Amino acid sequence: MKNYSENPGHYKRLIAQIDSEVDFSGYLIAQGYQLLKKSSGSQEYRKEAERIVLQTRRNPVTYFNRNDSLDKGRFFKYLHNRSPNFYEAIKQGLDIIQRDYPEPPSVKLQQKNKRYVGLEERYRIGPLTRPNYLAEVRGLSINTLKSEAFKGRIFNAFHISDSNGRIANIALPKFDVDGKIKNYTLYNRPYRDSKDGKVKKFRLFLNGRYQYLFVSNPNINAEKIVCVESGFDAMAYHELHGRPKTFYISMSGHIDGRKLEQFLQWNHKVDPSNTLPLHLAFDQDIEGMRYDLIVLGHWINRKSKGVFIETDWKRPVMRLKLNYLSKSVVAMERDTDYINAQISSPPYGMPYGLQKPICYRDKVLWELDLEKIVLLPQHSRTYWSLAVGALSQCFAQGMLKMDKSPTTKDWNEELISIKKKSGCPPVNLC
Repeated sequence: MKNYSENPGHYKRLIAQIDSEVDFSGYLIAQGYQLLKKSSGSQEYRKEAERIVLQTRRNPVTYFNRNDSLDKGRFFKYLHNRSPNFYEAIKQGLDIIQRDYPEPPSVKLQQKNKRYVGLEERYRIGPLTRPNYLAEVRGLSINTLKSEAFKGRIFNAFHISDSNGRIANIALPKFDVDGKIKNYTLYNRPYRDSKDGKVKKFRLFLNGRYQYLFVSNPNINAEKIVCVESGFDAMAYHELHGRPKTFYISMSGHIDGRKLEQFLQWNHKVDPSNTLPLHLAFDQDIEGMRYDLIVLGHWINRKSKGVFIETDWKRPVMRLKLNYLSKSVVAMERDTDYINAQISSPPYGMPYGLQKPICYRDKVLWELDLEKIVLLPQHSRTYWSLAVGALSQCFAQGMLKMDKSPTTKDWNEELISIKKKSGCPPVNLC
């Protein structure tokens, strides 16, 4: 069997054939999965602790694993995730599409509710009247919550306890680009699980629409766009920077292709002329740096006509492959020299053990060991800012900026730390 790199087109055709011709549901039944429920557009199967949902309206059929957010895609992705290697998955897939499998057992279609109950009614979501969690735990002031950026975009969701008390959760909405609320995430203080006695974070996603994002008010005259991990980081950043004219986009947890597309749509909505700087204000840790590179690469790939960036994540190394559409070796060497000069510019030069990008005849490769970088004593922020800044300067005219919190992991921790050091308690209801 030829190596993938020798004939990638051949393997892509085989994968497409496998995805389009396989009887996905029949294969799952043959593997011992049981059909749990079935609707007009989906089927859910269970095998031991694994829960696989097929989206049968799509052609080819796609799936996702309820217990693993990374386990999703078409049939070949399902097979590859459970095979020793890529080539074995190809062999298995070609064999599978030659077989006949049993039809799924009949299951009654899920009955639709006669009366639709929205999230707001179901979870008692309404205007923010009790901001205790935001003030006491997150250290945010009422002035920030009522600012032009966040006024009317933060809610309470009241839970009625067993003793008929009202527990005021915080509900952060997720919007589509038309401004409609598609989902909420609820937050509150950690709680002790009655089953195992462990203290756990309280965070509740209300439905499966994970691709939508929490954003601040888009109808302001924004001077910059700031991309953060959580809505609380956005509010803390806003307070720490004197409540500037800023539009915030929160990626709300893990990043995938659907969220990146929403991010680009919001970016274009607020900045149609593509003139506002984009600040990457993710956490100062391995995941935050990985998000920096993913968002940067996706933004450049959509905006740039000269380069296409591929990212390959094998923890803790992020591998960047810079593909030049012009195939110009001169341009590749120029940019490689520039990046190397920038990352070697601190007073002590480039930290030992880190690698420089390498220019080949058809591409530039750069392997970044994020674990080594984040552990650099006192220099990780400087080095990372130079690395990302060099990429921004080469391929985005310097419009992408690094904006890490100065001393702590994220902006919310930074706000709380500063208030404690200044003697100001986290509660600030004035």
